[in-house]
Amino acid sequence: MEERRGRPKEIEHAPAPRKFTRVYEDDDTIETWTFNLDKFARGPIEVDIKFKAGAEKRIKQRIKEAKQQKKIERQMAKISKRNKK
Repeated sequence: MEERRGRPKEIEHAPAPRKFTRVYEDDDTIETWTFNLDKFARGPIEVDIKFKAGAEKRIKQRIKEAKQQKKIERQMAKISKRNKK
């Protein structure tokens, strides 16, 4: 293979696709985002969300833990405020 120096002769610019799909996956969901830039240029035209097995239970557990954490923070703030007086 021959090594070339300097600027390439031509830069090939491939046009970006106008219709495409992106798939995002996390612990609980699989999201499929469908884009069509001819119809709407600012975002997806369709989003399909599928929940994995057991996702509902994990989501409820996280909500319960968040509420408990907020409750503990309020109690600690109340105690520290009382101790400052």
